[in-house]
Amino acid sequence: MKLKVLGSGSSGNSYALIADNGEILAIEAGCKFLDFKKMIDWKIANVSGCIVSHEHGDHARYIKDFMQSGITVYTAIETQKAIEDSTGERTVAIQPLREYRIGSFTVTPFNVPHEAEIECYGYLIKHDEMGQLLFLTDLEYCKYNFSELKLEHIMCECNYSMEFIDRDEPNYEHRLRGHMSLDTALKFISTNDNPALRNVVLIHLSDKSGNPTLFKQKVVETLKYDTEVYVAEKGLEVDFNLCPF
Repeated sequence: MKLKVLGSGSSGNSYALIADNGEILAIEAGCKFLDFKKMIDWKIANVSGCIVSHEHGDHARYIKDFMQSGITVYTAIETQKAIEDSTGERTVAIQPLREYRIGSFTVTPFNVPHEAEIECYGYLIKHDEMGQLLFLTDLEYCKYNFSELKLEHIMCECNYSMEFIDRDEPNYEHRLRGHMSLDTALKFISTNDNPALRNVVLIHLSDKSGNPTLFKQKVVETLKYDTEVYVAEKGLEVDFNLCPF
């Protein structure tokens, strides 16, 4: 299993999980679909589906392109309504805290707090090749504790640090209420740290209020075990396989 990153941040988010047999699960549809096709070597027929966290454009702008290419897109009910109103396309609405089978992937969505009027999902993703991956983006905090699951991989938003934030910026309130700070991310990662944890990928860093080098260093210092830490950026590839370990 390999993770490929096309984009991560306010300009667009798009990721692909690619199994050893070529099967693909797309995560988010916020980058140009042409670029997504290039990233997966044009193997559209191998895409079992696309899961989307919420309706904002940097995560959902290209849903119509995915669906018109025959890819089923899975979203929250409120996201389904918003996308249908804007594009005429109807996604598959999935309920929180229920397991769904998408090809050989098992996906469980759950609600996370982003903005009061926006329904946003995090995802627990399972596959025999990689074990369990937790995907969290665009959230102020996560109310769930996954420590008993012994996660193997975490993709977690780490958007800003108060030491870098501009209190006069137009989106100041949105950043505080709708995105995860470095301190909150560190607490969450520490809570879910365990000997089985292999990879932590920091996603959706702010261009203005984030510091990739510092954020990565802080996470490395927080983890107790031999876990690899990455900052998501275009072109990043991470091995998510359980074997040969």
